[in-house]
Amino acid sequence: MQIQPHPALAHLVRHYLVLEGRKPGAWTHRLFADGNTGLVFNLDNAALHTTDNNPSRHSSWLYGQVNTYHDLFLEGNINWIVVVFQPYGAYYLWGVPATEWYNRFFPAYEVLGPHMNVIAAALLKTAHVTERTRLLDAFLLQQLDKSICPDPVVMQAVQQITAHKGTLSVQSLLQTLSVNERTLERKFKLHTGITSKHFSGIVRLNASAKKMQRMKAGDLLTGIAYESGYFDQAHFIKEFRKYTGITPWQYHQAVRPLALNFLQL
Repeated sequence: MQIQPHPALAHLVRHYLVLEGRKPGAWTHRLFADGNTGLVFNLDNAALHTTDNNPSRHSSWLYGQVNTYHDLFLEGNINWIVVVFQPYGAYYLWGVPATEWYNRFFPAYEVLGPHMNVIAAALLKTAHVTERTRLLDAFLLQQLDKSICPDPVVMQAVQQITAHKGTLSVQSLLQTLSVNERTLERKFKLHTGITSKHFSGIVRLNASAKKMQRMKAGDLLTGIAYESGYFDQAHFIKEFRKYTGITPWQYHQAVRPLALNFLQL
């Protein structure tokens, strides 16, 4: 379930995402890139670990831009509320270069301090999603008072790429923004953690994933490939597998998504 934040936060927060999943034992979920960063509040007993670390239970986690995909091994019940930031939102709120969070998952208090445990405890005390939304709005609005002023070049670049679903060429983007490529890429990488070209690929991939979810009997993969701006079906399958680790058909038929880019395998 997606919930919109306070209007004053909309330029930094895309939405709040409520995720729930209950299953005994441990199981695997796959997270693939969607172009955004996030702050996850763990409101139950779920323990998280990736292939290279030990299980850990924390009240909140931060994650940066994801390179391709990660398999997350979860033990316990998922009861999460996720602050899904705009691609540049976390940088503007806290001033940490987005490149430092690139491809990383870590406890939120390591960067944002012990007050993260305070807001997590407050969220845990109430089970009503409306009250949790109000608490998150208040917390982030307080952070907004100390935030960096957004860079219009980066914001406009993200808006243009998103509006064109990742199919806008670099040259067209530069002409629209009246900026040179070196300046754009330096700013874009500092604020989002990745280049504008990489971001475009991720946006295009996610747009195609949405189309895959809406596929009906008789729809052809080739049609989705061309609609999404890929050269042909083979190119589409290759790019989809690069970002997700599975083919488009596997995504459509076999996985059980909790969110567009968060799949129970």
